[in-house]
Formats: sequence, C-alpha cells, structure tokens
Amino acid sequence: MILAKSRGKLGSLKNYLGLTLSVRATISDSKSDFHKEFPYVIPPIYRKLADELLVELHLLSHQKNFKKNSIFAIGLKEIFSKFTSGYKPTEHISKLFDAICNCNGFNPTEISSASEDLVSKAKSFTKDDLNAFLLQLNNDNNENDYYSRINAIGIYKLVSEIASFKDLKEVDFNKEINNISELLGYQSSRVEKDISMYKSNIEKMKQALEIIALNLTSK
Repeated sequence: MILAKSRGKLGSLKNYLGLTLSVRATISDSKSDFHKEFPYVIPPIYRKLADELLVELHLLSHQKNFKKNSIFAIGLKEIFSKFTSGYKPTEHISKLFDAICNCNGFNPTEISSASEDLVSKAKSFTKDDLNAFLLQLNNDNNENDYYSRINAIGIYKLVSEIASFKDLKEVDFNKEINNISELLGYQSSRVEKDISMYKSNIEKMKQALEIIALNLTSK
C-alpha cells in the first residue's frame, strides 16, 4: 500500500517535472554517445572541460531561443582551443571536439568553418564593417538569440582579432566589448563577468600545466 502510494506520488512528480527529468536523462544519453565516439581516456586535467562542454551544449540544444551563429562558433572554438592546450596525444584533439559536438547535434565542421571565416574577416574589419556585421547578426537572430557564456567568449575573441583594436588600452578594449554586447542585446555586466572568469580559468590552467611539466622533468 505504501509502495503504491509512493509510486503514485512519483508518477505525479514526473508529470509535473517531466521536462527536467527528460533533459537529465538525455544528458546521460549524450554522454553515452560521446564515449562511444571518443573511446579514449581523457587526461584528468582536461576531463572537466569535456564534461562541462557536453552539458552546456546539450542544454543549449534544448533552448528554443538559442540559435547558432558565428559569434557562438568563434567562442566555442576559442574555449576548446585554449583549454586543450598541451593535450596529448595531439591527434585526439580534433576527435575530442568532433565527439563533443556530434553527441549534442552540433556539426563540428560547420562550427569550425564559421569560426575560421569570422576570424579571417575580423582581421580587416573597420568600425563600419563591424557595425554592419552586428546589424546583420541581429537581423538573422530575429530577437531569438539565447545568451550563453560561449557567446561572451565569442565577443572577446572577435574584438581581439580586429586590427584597429589591438593597440587599445584595456579600458577602451573593454568598452568595445560592452558596446558589442549591448548591440546584441546582452547584459554587458554578465558578459564582463563571464570573460573575467574565462581569463582567470585560463591562467589557472596554464599554472597547472606548468606544474605538471615541472614534475615530469624532475623525475
């Protein structure tokens, strides 16, 4: 009797929280698909990156207002590139990226192509070119661009690649980031926070890799 009541309550809970439970189950499926496509041991220092990107891309793929664009692509490639620095064996790096994307329904080739194309264009962007690009991006998004930290890193990478911004003082560099954020409809304070955390984590990663290298050479 007690078991029957418990099952009834559990059934009601599943109905009430159906979407949440479904998403959690699907994350498990995504991870299972990932390990089938990438059946290799991931070094401990890189394991957290793989897991976080798996979960983040999965959740984004379930957001109705999320739309892949070149800002997202350049951000994803930048995050992956920075946090797989020193990964060995090197021939596994591209396989790892492909698996993370594929298991969540993202096309790794399209992501890489969109990122490379924007980096190439950004190197010769004038201020007018940048504004025209952002205007077109907004039109394409049709006010359905769901924000994620990946977009923030995309903005950071974009500004870093524009030749006329390379000699800017930090305060002016950050102003350009804020301007782009606001033009895209993102909260500049949130973008700033995500970029700050990203840079902090990169520094921690570098320090960890240096310590590992030092320990290996001392043996």
